[in-house]
Amino acid sequence: MSLKVVLLGATLGNGISTKSGTPKPYSIASIDYIVPASSYHAGDHNIDKCGFDKKSVNMQHSTDLFNKVQKLSVQHGVCEVDLTLSPDPENPARNIVTDIALAKD
Repeated sequence: MSLKVVLLGATLGNGISTKSGTPKPYSIASIDYIVPASSYHAGDHNIDKCGFDKKSVNMQHSTDLFNKVQKLSVQHGVCEVDLTLSPDPENPARNIVTDIALAKD
């Protein structure tokens, strides 16, 4: 499955959190992209928006994948890309990004 988005960047990291007192390992891996902003009107709520909203999608925790995102960002800045989505091995009901390529017109 593929998803075409406008790429902003990516985050990749891991460590050990000691916030709760007991050390717990963590890892983060995500891609940030933009979508057109959507207004929200329901009942007493009227929120008008314009421009873009930032969204995130989880990606495979992979230095190689992160480096591909970084290379695209350096070479093309904010650009349109195709994200390859695959089932998340930890939760098959969700998808994660497993590859990225510059979108073809």
